[in-house]
Amino acid sequence: MSIPPLTKEQKRQLQLLEPSLKLAAAQRDLQKCEELTDYIQNILRPTGHETRLMQSKNWLFETAMEVGKTDYAIKGFISVRQKASKSTRLYLEATALLAICYLRNRDFDKARPYMVESLRCEKNIKSESTRSAFKISLAKRFDEEALLASISTDTTESMDLEKIQKDAAKLIQTKHEDEILEMLGSNVPETALDFIKKINAESKNLLTYKEQLKLPSPATFQQKKKLGKGLLSAFQTVIWQSLCDKNSDVYKMWFTNGLQAVLDKKYLTGAIVSTLVGLKIGIYAIAVYLTSLLIKIGIETFCHVYQPNQLMALRK
Repeated sequence: MSIPPLTKEQKRQLQLLEPSLKLAAAQRDLQKCEELTDYIQNILRPTGHETRLMQSKNWLFETAMEVGKTDYAIKGFISVRQKASKSTRLYLEATALLAICYLRNRDFDKARPYMVESLRCEKNIKSESTRSAFKISLAKRFDEEALLASISTDTTESMDLEKIQKDAAKLIQTKHEDEILEMLGSNVPETALDFIKKINAESKNLLTYKEQLKLPSPATFQQKKKLGKGLLSAFQTVIWQSLCDKNSDVYKMWFTNGLQAVLDKKYLTGAIVSTLVGLKIGIYAIAVYLTSLLIKIGIETFCHVYQPNQLMALRK
C-alpha cells in the first residue's frame, strides 16, 4: 500500500516539532526529546510515515547515548536498523551510532561489525567525494570515541564545581597550554592504548590510501601532548553545542557579561562536569584540565577551531 502525502496539518505540526527536537538533542535534554518524539510519532505513525519517524528516533537515541544511556540507545538503533532500508542514509546513521555506543562501552568485538558496515557505505552514499568525506569524518570520530572510552570509569570522584574552578585557575597561572595538554594526555592509561590502536587500525583498513593520509599517524598515540589534544578534540564533539550554541547559557553569559560572570555562575564548569558524567568519565583531574584549557583558549576560539563534524552534517 502506498504512503499518502503529508497533509497540510501534519506539515505545520512537524515544522514546529522537528526543529524543537533537534534543539533539545543539542541541549542533551533526553526527557524533552522523548516527549517531542512521542508527539511526532502520534502524527506520523497513523499515516505510515515510518521513515520520517525513524529520523526523529535517531535524534532521540543519539541524545540518550550522549547522556550515558547507552543500553537504551543500543536498543533504539537496533530497532531503526530493522525498520529502515539498508540502502538509506537513515540506516547508515543508525549503524554508525550503534558502533559508537559499543565503543563507549569499550566492547570492540560488538562495535567492529557495525564499524565495518558503516565505513563501507557504498550503497548509502552514491557520490564518491561525499562518501569519502563521510568515511574520513567517521574514522576520526571512531578514534575520538576510543580515546573517550579509554578514560571512562565505573566510579565518579567528587566534582565540586567551585574547587574545580580554583584548581583550574592555579593551573592557568602556572602552566602553559602545551603543559596542560600533556597533563590531560597523561590520563590515558598505557593499558588503554592497545584498544585505541585497534580502533585506528580497523578504520584505516577500510579507507583508501589517500583517505588514510588524512587521519592521525599511529605515532600520535605515543605522545602525551598529542593525546591531550586528541582528548580535547574528542570532548568537543559532545560539549560544543552546550558552549557554542548562541542560545546556550554559557554563550550568552560569556559574550554579554564576560568570562568572570561565566565563572561566577559556574556555567562553564557545570557544562563540563555534566558532559563528563554523561560519558562516565568521573575523573576530577580531567575536569580541572578541561576547564583550564577552555578558559585559556577562550570560548570564541574554541567554538571556531573545535567545531565538530557531526555525522549528519553531509546530509543535503
